[in-house]
Amino acid sequence: MASFPAVTLLITHYNRSKSLERLLGAFKALGVMFGDIIVSDDNSKGLHVQAIEHLQTRYSFKLITAPVNRGLGNNLNKGQDAVATPYTLYVQEDFVPTHKFLSGFEEAYS
Repeated sequence: MASFPAVTLLITHYNRSKSLERLLGAFKALGVMFGDIIVSDDNSKGLHVQAIEHLQTRYSFKLITAPVNRGLGNNLNKGQDAVATPYTLYVQEDFVPTHKFLSGFEEAYS
């Protein structure tokens, strides 16, 4: 298990709740924990929003939503505005960390 309490994992999301589930599950399987996790959603369709809300019961994260889709840049900025830790690790929902992630991230973090 590896814990990074000073790092927020910031994930931008739009209509890809299965990819988000795979990402969150991969970090859990690797035993990687962050000080906070923020999912910044850019006005996904109802089915995906419901899936994200269900994922919140399995994984602890803050969900930041938007009333209209304003693009990736805006989605990233509104997510970053919610970060309260000194460091941010930003990924999109289709990122899948492998076993190589941990050693690289530990080195970068140090």
